[in-house]
Parts: sequence; C-alpha cells; structure tokens
Amino acid sequence: MSPLSQAIVSGMISGTIYVLLATGLIIAFQTTRIVNLAHGETYSIAGLVTAAVAHAGLPVALAITVGIASAVVYSVAIERALLRPRANWPVSSLILISLAAAFLSRGVLLVVFGPDAASFKRIFAGAPFRVAGGIIPQQGFWLVIIGLAAALVTAQLLTRTRIGKQLRATAENADAAQLLGVNVDAARMISFALAGLLGGLSAVLLVPLISVDYQAGLGMTLRGFIAASLAGMSPFGAIFGGLALGLAEALVTTYFGALAQDPIIFIVLIAVALWQSRHVQFGGSVRA
Repeated sequence: MSPLSQAIVSGMISGTIYVLLATGLIIAFQTTRIVNLAHGETYSIAGLVTAAVAHAGLPVALAITVGIASAVVYSVAIERALLRPRANWPVSSLILISLAAAFLSRGVLLVVFGPDAASFKRIFAGAPFRVAGGIIPQQGFWLVIIGLAAALVTAQLLTRTRIGKQLRATAENADAAQLLGVNVDAARMISFALAGLLGGLSAVLLVPLISVDYQAGLGMTLRGFIAASLAGMSPFGAIFGGLALGLAEALVTTYFGALAQDPIIFIVLIAVALWQSRHVQFGGSVRA
C-alpha cells in the first residue's frame, strides 16, 4: 500500500465532509451575511442522535432519518429563535450569538449523550476498493460520491434556480427583495434548513467510519469555514476548497504526524484571512 495513495484517498473522504460543511455555511451566509459558528453542531447532533437511535435497536435507515431531521430542526431553531428576532443587530453580534449557541449546544450534548464517542454500523458494507495503491472502504467510496453530488446539486440550486436567486437577493437587500415578492423570513428558514440537511448528511456518511462525540462540532465548523474561505464563499468553489483542505490535512498527517495537523490548519486560516484582507485593501472584492 502506497502512503501517498492512501493519503489521497483519506483526503478525499475528509475533504468531501468539509465540502458539505462549507456549502452549508455558504448557504446561510448568502442569505443572511452571517457566518453561523454553530453550524458544525449539526454534525455532532446528527451523528449522536443517529447512533443513539440505532443502538436502541431501531433500523439504521430510521436512525439516519431521525438524525438528519434533528440537525435540520436544530439549524432552523438557531435562525428562528436566536437570529431572526435580532435581525437588526450588527452582524458581528449575531456571529457571537451563534458562537454562544455552539458552546451551549456542546454542553447539552455532553449532558444528554455523555462524554463517550459513539458510532453505528456502516450503511455500505462489502470488500474495499483498491485505487492506485490505496484502499477505500465501500462506505468511504459512497461518501465521496453522495457528498460531492449533494454539494453540486446545492450549488446548482443556489446559482441556477429561481429559489436560489431569491435566497441570494434576500442577503443583498432584504427590503428590496420583499418588495419584489420574496418571503424573506421563509427564504432564511429554507437556507438554514438546507444547511442543517448538509451538516446532518455529513455526519451519517462519516460517523460509521469514525466515531463522534459531543465536542466535534466546533472543529467541524472551523474546517468548514476554512474551506468556505478558500472558496471565497462560492458554492461551486466550496467543492475545490473542501477537497484541497482534506488533501492537505491527510498529507500533513501522513508525512509529519497527526500532531502537526491542527497547527497547519490554523496557519492556513491565518494565511487565508491575510490574503482576503489584502485583496480587499487593494481594491478587489471577495466573491460572495
């Protein structure tokens, strides 16, 4: 087995998860201009709920449905209960509210599910595939296929369809969009529901391969945000940003060790922030 090939395979799997998380962040951003720092909690909630329902003896398909639904309900609740009543607040304050919601959710998950990591059986079983010297399990293969397809469909929805244009118009000028017949409240709720759906999907695809615990959410938010930033908050760009981040992580882990992973991620985040600030300073504009 080639270490490089295996790193690329692992990077594709984790990168696809980052694509889904980044796309969810971008959907919410393009509708509200808010970076929802509680978005990664949809991953933790869906994973833990699915594992709990599956361990209760119910069919995995039902457990997955309940898990994804819980992520959607959580995401919509963040928008309806916390962000919408304070829509006239500064964006920075709303971002801090979403961060507070993430920490609160983390505490609730600890109380409800405990500190132990959880998982459930794989949806796709069978012999693994061998690809150019690397090995990818059936679950990982279908994770990449389903995840990238979901991200691509979502990007098409945002950029090519009428409802996608309505969602984006809501962020550009909510009052003008409302005058043109757009239901602004419904548009924002739909965007957060879609974000929750993608976050939940990322969990039910990945958790059978690695376990999830109550504190996984903020790490997933960070990685989704870096991927979205690399993409310039573009839904199509998120596909490349997420895969690039996943591959970079896997290569760093393979050749420098797992302890080097987080420092490298923070360096990438700082570099992206500096690049974007320089781009704006000299007259450019970051894509939205």
